[in-house]
Amino acid sequence: MRMTGRITGRTLVIVVCLLYAAAAYCQTSVYQLRIYKLHPGNELHFHDRFSQQCMPIMRRYGFDIVFTSQSGEPNHEEFVYLLRWKDRDTQATAWKNFMADPEWIGIKKTTSAQWGDLVGDVQDRSLDMLPYTPKPSLVP
Repeated sequence: MRMTGRITGRTLVIVVCLLYAAAAYCQTSVYQLRIYKLHPGNELHFHDRFSQQCMPIMRRYGFDIVFTSQSGEPNHEEFVYLLRWKDRDTQATAWKNFMADPEWIGIKKTTSAQWGDLVGDVQDRSLDMLPYTPKPSLVP
């Protein structure tokens, strides 16, 4: 087979189809914003539990954690994180499986017995991308 520096019509069609499919996938993604009001005095316990125990279990069920952050004033701190999902069905299935996970149930029971509830109010918003959403920025 002789290789040339030219792109054949067939190759171009395949590349265009792949790019279109990738763009369509990105535009159907669902983002989920979660905000937890942390109980004063339990912030460190919460962050340890989330980062060391919760996140590994979430990964097993396909949670794509885009970022985690903190906001609020001292003694009124909030934990904020953003998840990315392929679609709403994937989101619902993953949450159902995570909440039923025996390891997670045990961790939550143990930490609640040690320190009480770590989280008060939970806000949960599913965010659907609009057709005119800009492409991801290259700015960090």
